[in-house]
This record gives sequence, C-alpha cells and structure tokens, in this order.
Amino acid sequence: MSAVYHEIRQTKPFRSLEEEVYIAIRLTSQVMDQPWARYLRKTEGISPSQYNLLRILREAGADGRAMREIADRMINRDPDVTRLADGVVKLRLARRMRDTEDRRVVKLSIAEKGVEMLARLDQAVEVFLKQTLGGLGPKRLRMLRDLLGEARTGFRPFPDPAGSK
Repeated sequence: MSAVYHEIRQTKPFRSLEEEVYIAIRLTSQVMDQPWARYLRKTEGISPSQYNLLRILREAGADGRAMREIADRMINRDPDVTRLADGVVKLRLARRMRDTEDRRVVKLSIAEKGVEMLARLDQAVEVFLKQTLGGLGPKRLRMLRDLLGEARTGFRPFPDPAGSK
C-alpha cells in the first residue's frame, strides 16, 4: 500500500492505479498549498491567487496586462479575475488603466508597493520551494516535471453530461 492510503485513511483498494495517482496529485497539491496560503495571509494579507496575479503583473512591467491575458495566465483558473483585481487595487498593489489603443480594454499594472511586496516574498518563495521539493534532487525534479507535463498534454475534457457543445 502506498502512503496515500495512510494519509487519507483509505481502507479499501482504489478502483484503479489512475484513481490512486489522481488522488495523490490532489493531496500533494493541498499539502503544498495550505502552508503557503497561511504564510501569505499572515505576512502580507493576500491570497495565493492575488500573489499569482501580482507575479504575472511584475513580469508584464509598466505596460501591464489586459484582464483577459491575466485570466489566461493564472495557475488557478479563478472565474472572477475582476474581483481579484479589485482586491489588489484596493490594497494599492496594482493599478487599473485604459489601453491607449482600445479604450474598451482595461489593463492592470503592478504598483511600486506590489513590486516591493514581491521582492520581500522572493526569498520566502525560494526557501518554501527548496523545503517542499528540493529533497527530490534535480534529476527526479526534471522527471516529475516532464511526467506531469505529459499528463497535462494527454488530458481529454470530461464529457458534458448534458451533451451540450
């Protein structure tokens, strides 16, 4: 029996190896996300999704990104990117601006306060990732990265039960 059985107190066998691996991936994600979310909330008063949004904006530089671009780049697909943007704007970590070429497009760019926050968090991110994954070593990390990439590439959407297109 794998560690997953013990961690979730599973008493019966999984229906398939695929089910066991899927649950292991979900469990690992939760185990890794929870301490990071607590750290962000306690030290900076932001959520992991807000951190991710700020990280995207830092990469964009002064030009910022349109809301649609931000939504496409988010790790966790939050359907309400506008609400996330409202939060970081309210905290003065980012600012909204109209696109100069198309006034209908609203862009978001990182504010100096947001840049400063990310700079403070950069060291914590490095420590967190080393503690979380560093023990696997470079060879196994590359293997894990590649296997997860293959799993995402081979993913097929689950059929819609209503049969809509």
